[in-house]
Amino acid sequence: MRRIALLALTALFAASATGQDSACPALQESALANIAQLCAEQEAGTLCLGGATVTPVYRDRAEAAASFDQPGGAISITDIDWLSVSSEDRTWGAARALFPAYPSDGLEARDTALLAFGNVALFLPEPMALPPALADIKVTASNGANLRAAPSTDATVVALLAVSRPLKVLGRLRGGGWLQIYATPDLRGWISESVVSAPPVDLPALTADAETVPLWLPWHRFDFLSGMHDAPCEEAPESGILLQTVKFIAPRQFVINGARLMLSGSAWLQAQVSSGLLIHIIDGWARVATDGGEVALRSGNFTHVALARNENGALTPAAPPSDSAAYDFHELIQLPVQALPYETRVGVEVYTIVDPVPAGGRSPLEALAADAPCIFSAARSGANIRSRPDPEAPIIAVMAYRESAEPIVRGIGADSLPWWKLADRIWVRVDATVSGGNCNEIPLIRANA
Repeated sequence: MRRIALLALTALFAASATGQDSACPALQESALANIAQLCAEQEAGTLCLGGATVTPVYRDRAEAAASFDQPGGAISITDIDWLSVSSEDRTWGAARALFPAYPSDGLEARDTALLAFGNVALFLPEPMALPPALADIKVTASNGANLRAAPSTDATVVALLAVSRPLKVLGRLRGGGWLQIYATPDLRGWISESVVSAPPVDLPALTADAETVPLWLPWHRFDFLSGMHDAPCEEAPESGILLQTVKFIAPRQFVINGARLMLSGSAWLQAQVSSGLLIHIIDGWARVATDGGEVALRSGNFTHVALARNENGALTPAAPPSDSAAYDFHELIQLPVQALPYETRVGVEVYTIVDPVPAGGRSPLEALAADAPCIFSAARSGANIRSRPDPEAPIIAVMAYRESAEPIVRGIGADSLPWWKLADRIWVRVDATVSGGNCNEIPLIRANA
């Protein structure tokens, strides 16, 4: 049934209504403000409503009685089968889920946020039948421990686990001596009781051929479709989902439309069967992998994964991810990152808007004729690039000493000082630069234009 719904919604997103100009961007701003304010105390494992036209469909129809009709309302995500977020006349859907996610190399679950907005359909797989209890143990052997494919010293070594490595134990071999454990959500096997901390005495008794399933938490895996190029007005974002994990720790791992995403930071994703899966890294870094290959991404870059449907109707990668490439900053500037739990900003690849330092480290203004086009370069301490001519505006990039750019206008900013404008929503304050050429020809505009 979920796959039928997905097929039906494909056409819906390809032809999403955009007749909201009279209310845009007020509708979007209201829905996002609801999430930032009314969902501020949102608990992990819940979906919080920001704007109307958000419809969860439960596996257990009895759950449908749950209240989810007012902004700030929250429901459990555990039993959601699929989620529809839609944009209609004078409505704009937005909702945020918080849930724990495992890293790619361990078992320390940390909260992740998923913000769906505009026109999005998100489909969750049936939950796996995990063991009723997973006890925590650690490797105690000073030289580490072997994780084996079977409870025998003759069995294949699956991995070498370092001392103090945290593990989750499923059960004990009948007769004792061996434990079946998870080392990561995908890495599991048998380990000798002699090399780990004491497990609980009441562990389930297992046979040597006991099977286990990957240790996936709810919302680690999902398929989704979204609108594309459907922003109802210039000041509003296109449809999609924002996914955010804590930066500077091991990346959290997800399987999205069949592609594996390992993310440390924030990403914006869109998907349609005809257009594929687009993954933009707003901050931090990521790796995207399919059976055909893998690509590493950093802030300011994106990749594309072609999609197809398998014989069961599920979305699946049809090719390796494309090479990393810089995204167009201006297409992402309206993304509702303010509704994410951790502060972030849309990153930009500096080389797309500024020129590098000339060979030999010389000044780009050297020997520049007085009537040459105006160029400015960053002063010795560098120059912050901001999203508007205001020292309180977010820094989106930094120009290094002697990197240069050609301004298109000058403006008097919120601080009553002059600023260079490089492109839409890209500004540098004049006193952080050195200029040359015919800069008097650069038009002067009003503050914050």
